[in-house]
Amino acid sequence: MRILVVDDHATNRKLLRAQLEAERHAVVEAGDGQEALAVLERDPVDAIVSDILMPNLDGFGLCHAVRQHERFHALPFIIYTATYTSPSDMNLAQAVGADRYLTKPAPVGAMLAALREAADRAAARQPQARGPDETAISSNTTRP
Repeated sequence: MRILVVDDHATNRKLLRAQLEAERHAVVEAGDGQEALAVLERDPVDAIVSDILMPNLDGFGLCHAVRQHERFHALPFIIYTATYTSPSDMNLAQAVGADRYLTKPAPVGAMLAALREAADRAAARQPQARGPDETAISSNTTRP
């Protein structure tokens, strides 16, 4: 899996990169939400792990922007924070579309489980492709 790690603290990015790469994931980094959006435009990723408290565009704003974007809306998105840990912060993360909410520092196993769960949720958000012989069935049509 290719993961975009977004955090304004280089040390946090480096630590998460080391943990994820040890589990054979590729990591791309961004220092804030605006930089992350630029990375997404030029570098395909399979998931996003983002801090909340960052300059320019915070994690809530980044998640909202990703969910509104036609091309990126289904990307698995995990909020990973040490600062915003109240129930209202968790509710806001869910409201803007985060798949999971983890507090720092999380064990590697918890991060990997969150990535798997987020990937499953993202797959459910993807529209199902129809084969050439399949047609859409409207809600008022019945099958024999």
